[in-house]
Order: sequence, then C-alpha cells, then structure tokens
Amino acid sequence: MKCGVCESGQSKYKCPRCFLSYCSLYCWKEHRKIKCEPVPPPKTVEEEGTLKHSQEYKYQTEDTVPLDRLKLLESSTVMQQIFKNPHLQELLVSIDSSPNPEYAMQLAMQEPLFIEFADECLRVIEPTEDAPK
Repeated sequence: MKCGVCESGQSKYKCPRCFLSYCSLYCWKEHRKIKCEPVPPPKTVEEEGTLKHSQEYKYQTEDTVPLDRLKLLESSTVMQQIFKNPHLQELLVSIDSSPNPEYAMQLAMQEPLFIEFADECLRVIEPTEDAPK
C-alpha cells in the first residue's frame, strides 16, 4: 500500500486517529500538521437494531415477513428465554457463518432445540386463532 502522504513510499504505519497510511517519520510529521478526523466507532448492537427496524425491505417476495411482525419477536418473553440457551446461540452463529447455510440449516432442523426455536418464531410471527396468547 502506498503512503497516503507522499504517495511514493511503501506504507508501514497507520495514523491511530484516522488510519491514514504513511511510510516514515517525515510523513507522520507532515500528516500531523493537518487536523485529521477520527474514524467513527463501530455501531453498537442497539444502534444497528434501530437502523434495521427503521428501514424498509429493498426486495420483497410473497414470503417476506413485515417488519412490524418481526418486531414482535423482540418483545416475546418465550423467545427471550430460548435465546439464553448457549447451545442455541452456537447453532445460530454456526448457521450464520457457514459457507453453506442451507446445509447448516438442514442439520440444525434435526436438533429439538432449534425446532423449538423455529416453532416459537412462527407462533409469534403468524399466530393461529387456536393458539394461546
């Protein structure tokens, strides 16, 4: 990577404030002469959740669940209890990070805990008239 100051040297260092690459002490001193802006910190989970709920879907299908229905999952006490299970947490992370999520989902559907999780999601999102509330 080239130096962001002199644009000729090979960068070896980065500014801890704005992450601009530089190659030498001279370039660092030159960079310090200007006021660099710090890179904003990564968004927290709460901030990301707020952003996701305020957005609309870009591509909807007939199977798309409306955002207001998905929001019901947050307030479900049963879902909150299910999510406390470390085994379920591991399953969800493994599905999310899998290079083949369809296969990972097939394997997860053989786990009683995951089936309980999926069934409860459906109960919350698509309640039936005979289901207890």
